Amino acid sequence: MVARRLWIALQQVIRSVLIILFPLAFITLFAWATAGSTYGTTSDPMRAAVWLWLGAHLAPFNITSNEITGYLSFLPIGAAVLPWLSMRVGYRRVNAVIGNKKVSRSYFILAYLIVYLTLALIASNSQASVDFFRALVILFILLIFATADIRLENTIKLPVQIFLIALGIAGLFLTLSLLLNFSIIKNLTVVLSPGILGGFLLLLLQILYLPNILFMSLSYILGSGFALGYATQISPLVFNLREIPAIPILAALPSNRNVWLVIPTLIITAYAWLNLLLINKISLDKKSKQQLIIRFFVISILGIMLISFVTSGSLISSNMSPVGVSPVRIAALVAVHLVVVFSLMQLLPKLFKKKVQQG
Repeated sequence: MVARRLWIALQQVIRSVLIILFPLAFITLFAWATAGSTYGTTSDPMRAAVWLWLGAHLAPFNITSNEITGYLSFLPIGAAVLPWLSMRVGYRRVNAVIGNKKVSRSYFILAYLIVYLTLALIASNSQASVDFFRALVILFILLIFATADIRLENTIKLPVQIFLIALGIAGLFLTLSLLLNFSIIKNLTVVLSPGILGGFLLLLLQILYLPNILFMSLSYILGSGFALGYATQISPLVFNLREIPAIPILAALPSNRNVWLVIPTLIITAYAWLNLLLINKISLDKKSKQQLIIRFFVISILGIMLISFVTSGSLISSNMSPVGVSPVRIAALVAVHLVVVFSLMQLLPKLFKKKVQQG
């Protein structure tokens, strides 16, 4: 029984893997054939395809070569959508055969881990290897979300909705900045001269990195800011920037401090007030409400830390590390807002009541 269930899960996992790996192998083989390499074998593009597949799972790499040595962990969140979808479809097929959600989930996750570790070990060599600790943590998060039933409670739905609205506001600021700096984008594209295929791949790469950039934009307007290399900090109050990669979308970066952009940090205040107000309106006893408030605090702080951890990282060289949002800084900012709003909501009614009694 155990062997049969594992075999069913393994079959679906292999299908989920190959549906992404085959197109990647075609792309890498095509690039290898047209590049005119004077050395190497066909195993090189196949290994590169596996690296791309691992990268789509946000697996960080330790890179060591004669030219460069570094750590690559700033990976495109948009690329994780395809593995997530293939995981979800594969899990549903396993569940349709086995008929038990918990058992299907366990066997699917186990089978996926086996295939993932096998490919990671095969692809690793002296020049590039996977950081297994961080890679497995991120993979486990992807598998949990891919195999979970997405049914949000009202106390969870509202925070998610407000977060998405905040991302949309950050996207508007990003779009406006891109429009104002369109000439710089054009000049960067001309300087790069990527060609037709290269231009398509450059555009695709920027689209895949768009979730990372959106979250960095959100962190910027909230006041936490982000880093773009060693000893850098970009926020409305602090502007310390060194060299940047010649990537067109980075033309949206501010050129100086923008103190007035601290105003959108009130989004966190509104987020805290609306959610705490919703919790207070729920007909529950005092102890249950306290538990909901604690859960709200924990989910808000740990959730923003997790998102910033996944969307940030290092871009190989020491000069481009770290890149992204600091998990500690943005979590501290959110925690301060939550505590202040909660304290005011507790104290202000008491103060007004006291003044009314005195009057």
